[in-house]
Amino acid sequence: MAKSNICYHNVRLNLDNEQHCRIHKVLAELNTEIHKSVNQFIVDAVDYYIRSLNDESLVKGAGEPKKDAGYITREDLDGIRSELKNEVKNEIIMLLGAALGGGAARVAEGSMGRMVMENVAKETADDNTEEPEDPTMMELVDNWG
Repeated sequence: MAKSNICYHNVRLNLDNEQHCRIHKVLAELNTEIHKSVNQFIVDAVDYYIRSLNDESLVKGAGEPKKDAGYITREDLDGIRSELKNEVKNEIIMLLGAALGGGAARVAEGSMGRMVMENVAKETADDNTEEPEDPTMMELVDNWG
């Protein structure tokens, strides 16, 4: 006469397998002064394992693991930190490049900013290759050495 609130699961252990042998040894020599019974020990061990995985991918049809909307993980913070660091670094490089390149252009976002910086760099390079036509400047340059 089976009870309706009890279900049975059988476990087969191969004593040639190291992991199975270790489990058999623990179950056979379980300290019942600490643990209520072998059955309860197995239930506690399996429950602990399930909770550590947060019920992800253990049950058929679980699909995508659900993410708590209220909490942010350390990995999420690290990702946000690295993205922010890269964005700030790129913006500083663009601003410094524009300032060093003549500072005449206002740096825009994205590829337009790069195009403006390249144009400013070309103009600055062209300006540097031209001969100064101002006689006062030529005289000052000659005096410098």
